[in-house]
Amino acid sequence: MQIYRTFLKMLMRNIASGLMYLGIFIGISISVAKSNESNDYMSYETTKVNVSVIDKDNSTLSRSLYNYLNESHKIVDIDSDEEKWADELFYRTVDYILVIEKGFEDNMSQENYEDLLTSYSAPDSNASYIVESQVESYMQNISIYVNSGFDFEEAAQKAADVSKISADVLLPDNSNAAEKVSAASYFFTFFPYVLLCMLINSLGATLIAWNKTEIKARTAVSGTSLTERNMGILGAMLVYSLIIAGIFILVCTILYKDDFFTESSIYYGLNCLCYMFVCMAITFLVAQLSKKLAALSIWSNVLGLSTSFLCGVFVSRDLLPDKVVAFSRCLPTYWYINVTEELKHFRGSISSSVWISMGVQLLFAAAILSVTLVIIKSRQQKNT
Repeated sequence: MQIYRTFLKMLMRNIASGLMYLGIFIGISISVAKSNESNDYMSYETTKVNVSVIDKDNSTLSRSLYNYLNESHKIVDIDSDEEKWADELFYRTVDYILVIEKGFEDNMSQENYEDLLTSYSAPDSNASYIVESQVESYMQNISIYVNSGFDFEEAAQKAADVSKISADVLLPDNSNAAEKVSAASYFFTFFPYVLLCMLINSLGATLIAWNKTEIKARTAVSGTSLTERNMGILGAMLVYSLIIAGIFILVCTILYKDDFFTESSIYYGLNCLCYMFVCMAITFLVAQLSKKLAALSIWSNVLGLSTSFLCGVFVSRDLLPDKVVAFSRCLPTYWYINVTEELKHFRGSISSSVWISMGVQLLFAAAILSVTLVIIKSRQQKNT
């Protein structure tokens, strides 16, 4: 009991080192939830650029080009004095200036396309490439229709019609696309990365300090057995991990109170509890393999980022290669995400795969903990 109390006190002193990840987690979960709260993550809106058009030809064709840009972007009037254009671009009054040279329509009829248009843009303006690409595409369409025998008015109309053709972009699997996903689900999706990093950096630091030679020697002569010492440490680790997980749940309750108090939250909580045991076991193992505190940040980034990217925390599984998804089955995070993906579209009941996924996580935790205890026991026997 003395070891349990001492170890827990040491843990609470290191809790501040993990609060940084909590802040990052809250920021990410809020931003992702807001961007998806309307379930509009599959729609795209065309970006409009501030464009100025100087029409020196004033012909049917030049006016059609002006109207095309006016529909796609925001036309801004500027001074016709060319010496002032550099200031307009520098102060971002406009992002792109297009000059339609005199004789534009006549040269098009003679299939002379040189020096018909002159453009100006800031060197670091990415938006200008969008406009320039659209102008080139529009002019190519007009040229095709003119060469096909259409007059300029008909060619301009058909080129404008072609430019309005668009395609609806959907995710590959849109069977649940119309369903609203609760904001709390995004919070729980990012839970594995933050909890693992937080426990490795705070709980791992305490374990490394506990493994110092002088402390181990002091506990060795205390009259308690190796099993009692390990059980005391594991008990303190469990209490500390429950406190950390409780803080996460409390934050979720405050941020998403409208979505949190539902039946699905019970299963989310059970899933988090299962993964918490996995993180405890991983942290216990990492602390036995590391001797320096500086190594913990490396472990947390390598394990946290790799498992998150491979298992669908940061990137949806629908966008990952099949081989990556197949490999991720060997990682406990995969089974955690299995549960969250089903709970996103919770309809009042869950399938047996949810319970299987939770059970697999517990098996991973037990296996990792067993390996760690074997390492501790072998080292103890070697020292004896």
